[in-house]
Amino acid sequence: MSRVAVYFVVEGRHLEAQAVVLAASLRRHNGARDRLIAYRPAGAPELLPVTRAALDALDVDTRSFDVPDNMWKKPFPHGNKLLASIQPREEDGHVFLDTDMICARPLDFADVLAPGTVSVVPEGVPSWGKGNDRWERAYAHFDLPLPQERVRLTRRRRIEFYPYFNAGMIAFGSDTGRPTFPELWLVTARDIDWHCRVAKKRPWLDQIALPITFARFDVPYRVLPDTWNFSISDRAFEPDATPTLIHYHSFRYTHAWPQARREMEGLAHTLGNDLARRLYMEFAQFWMARQPA
Repeated sequence: MSRVAVYFVVEGRHLEAQAVVLAASLRRHNGARDRLIAYRPAGAPELLPVTRAALDALDVDTRSFDVPDNMWKKPFPHGNKLLASIQPREEDGHVFLDTDMICARPLDFADVLAPGTVSVVPEGVPSWGKGNDRWERAYAHFDLPLPQERVRLTRRRRIEFYPYFNAGMIAFGSDTGRPTFPELWLVTARDIDWHCRVAKKRPWLDQIALPITFARFDVPYRVLPDTWNFSISDRAFEPDATPTLIHYHSFRYTHAWPQARREMEGLAHTLGNDLARRLYMEFAQFWMARQPA
């Protein structure tokens, strides 16, 4: 497989603080192997000069995408990942990452990519549709039965559950067919948003639509171990854990995990002292956030 495109969304100072750490950690462990792309919604605030300098130093492409009027029934910032996903890219492999992630060790995204197949990690807990008939109604909206297969969720009791995946890391190979997987995912999410009568769609609409897209269009998918999307929010430190991609959700959770601290403290090595110092002055309020006592 040719070079892989790894992309994420940047909008606002908080996501800029996250994007710099993510891109630096990917470059530190993977060098120039992958193309890194930071997407911005058209009309979003311009990147801060120090953010632009850091992304340029890390060889990150910055691209924009349009958010059409009436895209969502109600505002849905998480939907930006779907709009970024449908954008054209030259590479054969594509990996979306939530911006609040850190690469903790070398990896090769080509290991989890195959043409026409989507690679995903199960969600940690059944955050939507547990103990009610929401999943049944969502599938029935598309004249689909509830799936028989189950996945093992990755946190707390680690129960078996309907196919339900964390949309913070999604890897897929290019598909010569039209529409593509991202287009099918977007059209399914919009249909659920506008026409399916189930409650509490936000903030989980993208994750609700994901397994339904697989079932609706017979999209092959591969379940990855949670080292590829390792959530540490409200999770006690596990000395034996070896996460590859840490999904921290909030900087206040990074202090308990030395793998995350190491990447943040390594910015000076990756970017140089002067640029790292300017970044710290701009983003210290985010990076130094502490977990509540």
